[in-house]
Amino acid sequence: MGARSGFWLVLMDEFREVLRNPAAIMIFVAGLLIYSLVYPVPYLREVLREVPVTPVDEDNSALSRKLLRWIDATEEIRLMQPVQSRKEAMDRVVRRETEEVVVIPKDFERTVLRGEQAWIGVYGDACYFLIYRQISTGAFKAAATLSAGIEIRRLSAAGYTESQARKRREPVPVMTRPLFNPVGGYASYVVPGVLLVVIQQTLLVGIGVVGGSRFEQSRFPVLAGRSVLGITLGRALAYVLIYACYPLFYLAVVYRVYSLPAQGNPVTVMVFVIPFLFAVAFLGLTLSMFFRTSETATPMLIYTSMPTIFLIGFAWPVETLPDPLRWLGSFIPATHGVMGFIRINQMGASLYEVRWEWGMLWGVCLLYFCTALWTTARFFRKPPPPPPIV
Repeated sequence: MGARSGFWLVLMDEFREVLRNPAAIMIFVAGLLIYSLVYPVPYLREVLREVPVTPVDEDNSALSRKLLRWIDATEEIRLMQPVQSRKEAMDRVVRRETEEVVVIPKDFERTVLRGEQAWIGVYGDACYFLIYRQISTGAFKAAATLSAGIEIRRLSAAGYTESQARKRREPVPVMTRPLFNPVGGYASYVVPGVLLVVIQQTLLVGIGVVGGSRFEQSRFPVLAGRSVLGITLGRALAYVLIYACYPLFYLAVVYRVYSLPAQGNPVTVMVFVIPFLFAVAFLGLTLSMFFRTSETATPMLIYTSMPTIFLIGFAWPVETLPDPLRWLGSFIPATHGVMGFIRINQMGASLYEVRWEWGMLWGVCLLYFCTALWTTARFFRKPPPPPPIV
């Protein structure tokens, strides 16, 4: 009975520590809510459209002008005022007045009419890969449509009907339909994963701030004399209960506000995130024992956000990471949490179908539970002196 009452005393004491700490409240409530609602705003357009491109028509023929009109008609490209030379067009790119350049070479129409292979040039800064991809896609679509029309007219002139000419030109038509991301947008791809990373990072920072405040003010009266197991479980459960509502908030509010695809069962999602929340809470308790002031937790943990995003393998393909980094990423709760969360919520997977990710989360949870027990036992065996008063 005493052990059980001690566990609940630790749980309630941790809630009080959070409520009396304005910085922790800002991180747990205001910061998380604001970040989850504001972060998707830059991606509202989902797909880049009407990217400004400068045309250079060196052929100046009817066919080249037709191709440019078709390029301008695509949703990806908006043609700007044409220029006479490639140098002038490249100067526009350098001055950031245009993103890329489309060049139709001299004798383009003559080459096509002679039945030879013609080409057009697309030049630009490939460092901006989304912009480069959209422009290349728009130019390819227009050129492919023009090529198809020319080929069909040639086959029709050879005696084929229009239907036969279409089938002969494309005997195996390809139809593409994007699954789980209907608009093919960047927001639908990246935002769901980042939202789970936000939960991990804010929870780690918040626990570090609360732990640092305890050291600063030497507030351990309730924890002193309790069992290490009760302290660890009680403190972790307090943070899990605080954060348990956020996955539901994501599904009920954020996903609907930004029209993100969601096909998962909310009950399955909540069951899946339980070990994720406990793993992050135990990791936060482990790290919090190394912070002697509340101010040190935020700068030390906030800068781990970007490496975490790359290591978990959705912003950058995990297959391209070196083996040591992939091994390191497997110890991050969000690595398994993000992949399982996306598969459940975006792809409609069942808990059985994400059993590998769920099992790995329980394994990581057990690992950080042991480290939290060790650091807690070590602290209460020989607590460090409080920081000096300046």
